[in-house]
Amino acid sequence: MSKPTIRTSTTALVQVTVEVPAGSWGTGCELSQVYKQASEEALGKLRRVFKEERIRIVGVASIKAITTDTEARNG
Repeated sequence: MSKPTIRTSTTALVQVTVEVPAGSWGTGCELSQVYKQASEEALGKLRRVFKEERIRIVGVASIKAITTDTEARNG
């Protein structure tokens, strides 16, 4: 006895990770401000790019803040 063939229709959702440049901040800026503004900037860029698409931004997975000494100090 043969098994019946079942025809199906399938959709898929894919979550991807992207890296978005989000600006730079001066020496007097606190890291909490960097994280907040970087997140807002990146999400804003993505919303503008995907404005006409049926794409939902799920959230921010991580933020990396890279700090650099701007002057040498003794002591």
